[in-house]
Amino acid sequence: MNFLNKIYAWILKNYIKVISFLLVIGLAYGTYLYFYFQAQKKDQEAGDLFLNFYNSYSTSDFNEQEYKIVIDEISQIDNASIFLVMLKSINAAESVESKDLQKALTELSNAREILSSKGNDFNFLKEIIDLRMVNIFIDLEDLERANNILKNTFTTYQTNKLILQGDISAIEKKFEEAKKKYVDALERSENETQKNLINLKISTLTD
Repeated sequence: MNFLNKIYAWILKNYIKVISFLLVIGLAYGTYLYFYFQAQKKDQEAGDLFLNFYNSYSTSDFNEQEYKIVIDEISQIDNASIFLVMLKSINAAESVESKDLQKALTELSNAREILSSKGNDFNFLKEIIDLRMVNIFIDLEDLERANNILKNTFTTYQTNKLILQGDISAIEKKFEEAKKKYVDALERSENETQKNLINLKISTLTD
């Protein structure tokens, strides 16, 4: 009881400090909530813009002009939005379809730059973009740049990485090395369709 009396007496003596401390804590928490809800609002606005574009894209042909408008609108809300990454990935896929591989690389590079500012929660997206870039470099016969990207650590898509490394080795006629990569990928894969593809790749290797 004596201890509580001492605390009470200290608070009475230092009530200005106590009130100031509580005000600082309240202000800090209020500021946190403000920025948290502002960020949530921005994500919602950017997400709505993306979904409107995606719904339109899924029912009709890709509209370059509409794409640029949505990109600009989302960039004004948040120039590091994850929805920009998704839009750029869509445009990259369209560019690959139209054989404009340089444009596709530019879009994927921009998407990867945005992801570099994100945390580990988006590592799977980084890996997807890296794999797409590797596929393009292989098509362009730029195997050095493809191999440089494959030096990165892959966690979610390690099997896909091994398959692409096997493809590069096969192109370079390093068939034993290619087979080793394919076999490693086969052991890791849990997808039957992917396993069939790997086995087909192994069967086509010739010395």
